[in-house]
Amino acid sequence: MNNRHLYLKLALLVLLALVAGPALAATASTGIDAELARRLDRLERYIYGEVQGGGVADRLDRIEKDLLGRRTGQRPADKAQTLFNFVFKGTGQSPSLDMKLNVLEWKVFNETRQGKLADRIAALDTFVIGSPSTEPLAFRVEQLIHLTIANGIISLHQVRIPAGTAIKVRLGKTISSKDSRQGDTVPMTVVSDLFIDGNVLAIGKGALLSGDLEKVQRGRRFGRSGFVKLGISEVAAIDATRVPVKITGLGEEFDKKKLGMAAGASALGYLVMGPVGLVGGAFVKGEDVTVPEGTTLDLVVTADTKVLGVVINRS
Repeated sequence: MNNRHLYLKLALLVLLALVAGPALAATASTGIDAELARRLDRLERYIYGEVQGGGVADRLDRIEKDLLGRRTGQRPADKAQTLFNFVFKGTGQSPSLDMKLNVLEWKVFNETRQGKLADRIAALDTFVIGSPSTEPLAFRVEQLIHLTIANGIISLHQVRIPAGTAIKVRLGKTISSKDSRQGDTVPMTVVSDLFIDGNVLAIGKGALLSGDLEKVQRGRRFGRSGFVKLGISEVAAIDATRVPVKITGLGEEFDKKKLGMAAGASALGYLVMGPVGLVGGAFVKGEDVTVPEGTTLDLVVTADTKVLGVVINRS
């Protein structure tokens, strides 16, 4: 192993120790089972794309091995918190793994991406060094940081995203009052970068968010129209801070008049869509509504939100 690789592995272990310290002190004696399950589920969805099967201890050991190439002797509750902090929160000395990956993708691909962690890192490896590495996932992120960013240092700056800031997002799947179901999750991506103070990247293009179909009704007899009600509550900033938002309307490319639809945001920020008007007759079925994949929605930030952004040289 050369000195560079040794340095990177030592740096990674030091960072893990910095994150682990507060985790050990912060573990509560009550309600830990539910909190452990929440953290573990989120970690697995982020790393593997879905929640994994098996016992809690085995699942945590797998995450440690895949991320760090080794296992620690922590109790499951402490281990879950340590890993959660390492992946999503970071420390005052270093950004989280998630933020580092977002910065790398934005720098290399001009957008942040989604998918399994191994696939995202493999795409970066292939672009930067020509082929995927076989090192543990977190080490590969550290290596890529040092290969693509001057001195391996990400320049961070805390900024405020003001209430009223507009954000445009794109639907990742079609919504239909005929085929969709109440409770369905609708994936979306941010359409363009959000910079604050000119050169601080707060939300990256491609950032993933989701909405929930809170009510779906099919077209029914007596000409009663179908409609859908979509809600979105937050967008993730580049540091994973949850920025509160609400829907204000549909993008300009959605021709409501042509489709004979009423569509707009309610006072509470839901998007409600359904055909205009009713037709008579007991055996006449009302129209259904379909909003295609790729349709853009307009959102607005509902409260001032402090985030840790990345300073970008845009000259």
